[in-house]
Amino acid sequence: MCAERAVAYFKDQIEPQLLSGKNIMIAAHGNSLRSIIMYLDKLTSQEVISLELSTGIPMLYIFKEGKFTRRGSPAAPTEAGVYAYTKKLALYRQKLDEMVH
Repeated sequence: MCAERAVAYFKDQIEPQLLSGKNIMIAAHGNSLRSIIMYLDKLTSQEVISLELSTGIPMLYIFKEGKFTRRGSPAAPTEAGVYAYTKKLALYRQKLDEMVH
């Protein structure tokens, strides 16, 4: 199954690099990305089905103290990607900054 392979690879290959302090960029097929996002955001199968990924719009996760915090699009499983820096996005980022720091 795609989800099992993608998450296993993430745990075995990506997480150790993050723990060593590296920044990692992942580019993959939508289903692989959904599987990884499901793992990172602890989404249910039903939530991940409605997850829409915007082509070419990056999602940023901050890895700190063993936890992943999402920054960037989409802001929730059913929201579309963020295409421009808006006041709403600035407030969202400020809230995340306060959570991370």
